[in-house]
Amino acid sequence: MNKNSIIFKISLFFLVAFLAMTFLFKMMYDYEFISVKENLKVHYHKIAKLVMLWHIGKNTKEELIINLKKKNIEIVDDEKLYSSILNTDKFETISCGMQNFDLYEKERYRYMITPKSTGSMILKDLDTKPIDVHYMWWLYGAFILVLFALFLSIAISIYPLKHLQTQIRRFGEGDMDIDLISKGKDEIAEVSNEFDKAVKKIKAMINSRVVFIRNITHELKTPIAKGRLSLEFLEESRTKEILDNVFLRLNLLTREIVQIENITACDCNIEKKSYHLADILDNAADLLFLEPQSIKNNLDNRVVEVDFDLMSIVFKNLIDNGIKYSIDSEVYLKLQDNELAFCSRGEKLQHPLEYYTQPFTKCDSNLSESFGLGLYIVNYILDKHDYSLSYRHKDGINYFIITF
Repeated sequence: MNKNSIIFKISLFFLVAFLAMTFLFKMMYDYEFISVKENLKVHYHKIAKLVMLWHIGKNTKEELIINLKKKNIEIVDDEKLYSSILNTDKFETISCGMQNFDLYEKERYRYMITPKSTGSMILKDLDTKPIDVHYMWWLYGAFILVLFALFLSIAISIYPLKHLQTQIRRFGEGDMDIDLISKGKDEIAEVSNEFDKAVKKIKAMINSRVVFIRNITHELKTPIAKGRLSLEFLEESRTKEILDNVFLRLNLLTREIVQIENITACDCNIEKKSYHLADILDNAADLLFLEPQSIKNNLDNRVVEVDFDLMSIVFKNLIDNGIKYSIDSEVYLKLQDNELAFCSRGEKLQHPLEYYTQPFTKCDSNLSESFGLGLYIVNYILDKHDYSLSYRHKDGINYFIITF
């Protein structure tokens, strides 16, 4: 069990409460038992005092019998009973007048054996009441039941948090079809219901975004295609060159927006399988209309667990960036241990890598053939694979490194 979880802390609290209550009731039981026993000793001390008054001649035997009878005590003359009593465990000893009066319990009665100097009489308590403090344990049981019921009630109230956690994790992984509606009346149910409302709003917003982007890119493709086609009928001029550049940039922007929307719209569902790095490189080269042999590499038969299409986009964008921003338009792929570096000769990046993994940021602001989405897409896909992207510059070479 997680030691930082709420249910663990509550369980620990109730365990400590249970132990503390048990210890407290044990002390109360012992105290109650001793208290009742002390009261009995006071009662029998009075009886012993009556015997001692008779023994020293202050009272007659008849007065003794009368006084004992008032206290529901009778003198029993039975040798067999006397022997039987002495064979039982002594209950208590009462001291009076420097004499010891022994108390015994036998067959629902309590007996007092007087000292030999008084004739070793057997005094039978006709009103014997056992020392009964077991009601303390009944009270203890009632408290434990209440404590257990309270713990169970809290545990049941907290249990929906586990379901809420699972649903939130599914939502974080891109599953929008979750149901968080709760019929409870407590705060957890309120949080769950509010989160369910938020999920539905986010789902509606995402669907609206997808529809909007797809519609706008679709609508843009037609005029861009018509515009570029119309340019073919114009004579060569500075105006035609400017318009051709504008349509080219619009076409590139539309293509990259479609690409990033396709990747992020469904939160990039990853279907990992085993593929050779060389096969991924070949597919990336096809996407760039390059010959695979034109990209230098030391790839061996290394197999990785990836989504083939998405990892091909990663290779494509890193190779494309390397070609665009290198001084010799060459890229070299270097595999070492669990790292694959995309190497190209060029200037060091002006900002940390985190700056370029944001959308619409690029290395060279004067480069017109990019809108700064390449590294953003790369980082996004690698993050979904639980891989990482890092950067370093050494001896005039830029290294973009994928760590598998």
